[in-house]
Amino acid sequence: MRLDFKSNLSNWARSACEDWGYPNPPEELYNSICTKLGRHVQDLLSSGLETRILIPEGRSFTLKGLQPGKGPYNWFSQNQQKLTPQPNWEYFVQVAEYIRLFPIAAKRGLQLTFEDKLMDICLHDGDELVVCCEVKVDKNQAEGLIAGIKQYEKGIDYHAVDGGNDPLRKAKYIVGNRPRFFCVVAIGYRREFRVEYQSSEGFQLVPHVIGWI
Repeated sequence: MRLDFKSNLSNWARSACEDWGYPNPPEELYNSICTKLGRHVQDLLSSGLETRILIPEGRSFTLKGLQPGKGPYNWFSQNQQKLTPQPNWEYFVQVAEYIRLFPIAAKRGLQLTFEDKLMDICLHDGDELVVCCEVKVDKNQAEGLIAGIKQYEKGIDYHAVDGGNDPLRKAKYIVGNRPRFFCVVAIGYRREFRVEYQSSEGFQLVPHVIGWI
C-alpha cells in the first residue's frame, strides 16, 4: 500500500515547527500544499519514500545517490511574521522529478545529479552532459524561463552581469556545458528541447520529445 504523502508532510512540518519554536500548523496548511502539488507530484514523492530514494531527516531531506557534500535540503523556510513554515515549493517538484528519473538513470548507466552547478537536475554519461533540467513551480514561471533563455540563442556576452537574471545564467550554462537536451518541468507541465549549437557562443532550443525519459 502506497505511503500517505500527507502524513509524511505533516511530520516534516511539525518537525520544522519544533525546531523553530512555532505552534503546530493548522490542517489547512497540509491541505493547501497537497492541492497545489497535485496528485502526480504527491505520488512520485510517496514512491520515493517507499523505495528510499527520498530520505527524510526531520524537516530536511537527502536523496539516494547524492554526491559527497550535497544536502541535506530543507522542505520549509521560516516565516517569522506568521510563525508558520513556508514551503520551499521548487524542492517538492525537483525531488519528484529526481525520483522519476532515478530508475531511468540506473537502467541506462547514467549519473543523476541534483543541484548541478546552476541546473536543478542533470543526467551525465561519463564526461558528457546528456540532459539538464530546470524546475519551476508553475507553467507561467516555466514558460517565462524558456522565453528568457531563447533571447540569448544568437550569442551570449559572457561579460554581462547575470545577477538576478536567471535566463542569462542558464544560457551561459548551456553554452558552457553543451548538454544534448534541455527540459523545463513544473507542476502539470513539461517541455523538452534538443540543443543545437550554432557557434561557440550561440545555440538553439529545438522542441523535441526525448522519449526515453
